[in-house]
Amino acid sequence: MNTAVKEKILSVCMKKIEQKGEGVQVSFYAFFANKNDDPKILMDVARWWIEEHELNHFEKATKIYAMVSALGTQSINQKSNINGFNHLTLSVSDLDRSCSFYCDLLGFKGEVRWRTGAYLSYANCWLCLSLGGPSPSQDYSHFAFTFDELSISMISQNIRSSEVKQWQKNSSEGDSLYLEDPDGHKLELHSGSLETRLESLRKTPYDGLMWLP
Repeated sequence: MNTAVKEKILSVCMKKIEQKGEGVQVSFYAFFANKNDDPKILMDVARWWIEEHELNHFEKATKIYAMVSALGTQSINQKSNINGFNHLTLSVSDLDRSCSFYCDLLGFKGEVRWRTGAYLSYANCWLCLSLGGPSPSQDYSHFAFTFDELSISMISQNIRSSEVKQWQKNSSEGDSLYLEDPDGHKLELHSGSLETRLESLRKTPYDGLMWLP
């Protein structure tokens, strides 16, 4: 929720509760002056009140206080606006070598290139290669790309006679190939999805696995 709006609603509710007790009721108009300076905010609150939660014209201030306190800091009328992953940027030490690895071996498409970087694409994946001092992760952190099983098999055959390093063997659901790019960034080519992984966990759960609400 917008922080200023949230604080205003909480303040008004608390003041009314202190003055008239826990049974006091409020309307969303109580949070705005007669001449509102920002009609958009008023409409946002009205949509949250009427459309999203289907509240009555008047509701107990204690109820509204509890609902607003539980909200995050996003705008009051917003549900999640997260539409997915946007792009990945990797620092590389040699643009020619990295472009060759991602385009010639993995099948990425080169889009544009400049002195210190390049944009590549693969299906809906946008990859930026940025010339600099790479510092690849030394832990299990890695980047996974969706590939079908045939593509994974072909790439696996192509790297057998190359110097491309495989950093681990696959031991989880779905076909996977674990590679390091020329700068040591850990990659995974994976044929599964979140849905197939969750289905596998229903059959064979991880140790201590809990399903989240």
